[in-house]
Amino acid sequence: MVEASEVPEIGSKVRLRASTWNGEVDLEGILLAPSADAHITVKLVNGYNVSHPLSAVNSVEVISVAESGSVSEDEVAVAEDESLPIVFILHTGGTIASKVDYATGAVTARFEPEELLGAVPELASHARIRTRKLGNMWSDDIRGRHWNRMAVAAAEAFGEGAAGVVITHGTDTMHLSAAALSYAFSGEGGVPAGRIAFTGSQRSSDRGSSDGAENLIAAVHWAAHGPTPSGASDSAVIVMHEG
Repeated sequence: MVEASEVPEIGSKVRLRASTWNGEVDLEGILLAPSADAHITVKLVNGYNVSHPLSAVNSVEVISVAESGSVSEDEVAVAEDESLPIVFILHTGGTIASKVDYATGAVTARFEPEELLGAVPELASHARIRTRKLGNMWSDDIRGRHWNRMAVAAAEAFGEGAAGVVITHGTDTMHLSAAALSYAFSGEGGVPAGRIAFTGSQRSSDRGSSDGAENLIAAVHWAAHGPTPSGASDSAVIVMHEG
């Protein structure tokens, strides 16, 4: 049994041995804030969190200690390729533009270009990224006024020289918002000044199986290099992985 005073600092990389109904197990990962009193919680390398009561933990070995200050992922400064088009990422909610704070286990929204590129550095090879936060809400709470804000923000982005816009959105009502923007820009026969792509994530970004990065990369590539919109059928599209 491990005493509470023996638990390493949150954010440390640890290896622990715990007793379960199926015998002893060895686990390795990042130590998080405990999910309950007298428990130890670890984020495994596959992205999932596991918790065990301290009474069932036989040993804890520190592999590496947490860095002082923030223990979240490092921000990465990435030089822009001036030959690439500009793409604005407009965030309305969901987890696709978020990453894990390993000190708490929470998923926190990130909107600055350096932070997005730190989480998904592949974006820098497709476009020069700009970001704007429109909100952070469940997609079920999206209403007509939010569609208006998306349309205005997209038009402003095009006015600032963007080749395309990616709108990150919760998946439940993404299709409704995409239709609304298609009508807004092409309902009377017009076309937007650039490409508009909606994208989201089926799985939280703190999971190893998250599809968020894959979807975001694909949406940014389409917004930067896709076909020129021709009318209502492609004024606003949804870019998500298949399967």
